[in-house]
Amino acid sequence: MRFCPQLRTRAFSLIELLSVMAVLVIVAGFLVPAVASLGRSTALVTGGNMVTNLALFARQSALSKNTMTALVVLGNQGTAEDYRTVTVLEYVAGGGGWAPLTGWQTLPDGIVVDTDKASSTFLDHSPAFPQPQASGQTGQKNPPVFYRQQQVRDGDGYAARIFLPSGGLQNSQDPAQLRLVEGFIQGSQVVRTKRDSSGMSTNFYDLTIIGATGVTKVSRP
Repeated sequence: MRFCPQLRTRAFSLIELLSVMAVLVIVAGFLVPAVASLGRSTALVTGGNMVTNLALFARQSALSKNTMTALVVLGNQGTAEDYRTVTVLEYVAGGGGWAPLTGWQTLPDGIVVDTDKASSTFLDHSPAFPQPQASGQTGQKNPPVFYRQQQVRDGDGYAARIFLPSGGLQNSQDPAQLRLVEGFIQGSQVVRTKRDSSGMSTNFYDLTIIGATGVTKVSRP
């Protein structure tokens, strides 16, 4: 009869276990920021596509219904959704004024419209809104716009561009670009979380509306 020698197993020592754990912690330290950065970049594209689709919808509605529509960005309203919330309004003839065509839609967390007007000319060239002249009757004022049962104030409380029945923008000579960046609002200013030494964002989503046609153009770094 033959006997097999007893197999002897070797356990890991405490030092070896600690070494493996240390390596795992170091690897995780590199992976977590990379995954978080990837998530924010995906959110930026998601938010940009959302605004682009709203602009396309506003233009198509103006063309198909032979009316005016407006792409509206909530501005300095003193809410957590400032420069992060967008809607489309439709002009209703016969005294109806401006009415919601879509609900207010909010960008993903960590994504905001850049308040730098050199990058977001859309904010700087917003027409007076609501517009008395839109109804064709001088002096007739349109109903106010509301956000969460609160009237959106004139001035910096919103930014809007109006699509005409032809599909082009009302003030077609003025540039209309919206830049979405990774960041958050502090006061009435954007704090960019991914920026270069000059403070400008290194990751952005630019949506440009061509004034004469209302066609949208997207550009990324």
